[in-house]
Amino acid sequence: MKKKILFVEDYATLSDTYKIALEAEGYEVVLAGTCADAVSAAKSAEPDMVVLDMLLPDEGGMEFLRKYSLKDHPKTKVVVFSNLSSPELFNEAKELGVSKYLPKSDYTPKQLADVIAELL
Repeated sequence: MKKKILFVEDYATLSDTYKIALEAEGYEVVLAGTCADAVSAAKSAEPDMVVLDMLLPDEGGMEFLRKYSLKDHPKTKVVVFSNLSSPELFNEAKELGVSKYLPKSDYTPKQLADVIAELL
């Protein structure tokens, strides 16, 4: 059975690029572009992993983490994939159950797929 990834990113071109790359690696990919869509998609899709941007047009990634609550979904891993680099934000995200915090600029789609494979 394919592992399911929820990719949360508001920039459609980037979402589409990563969706194609991750599907080529054998994952099923669900996209969401807002915090509200991400919470809804995460609850209905029950993903194995969420790749989460912190800067979203409605509410940020931290709000997603609070609303989705990884304590209620222990099998779901979350990787923050963002241009926002803040040690405080990373520490808070870790406290909420995030597995890794990756800067977008440092990872190609293939490298992100490798990190996902490592975590799953």
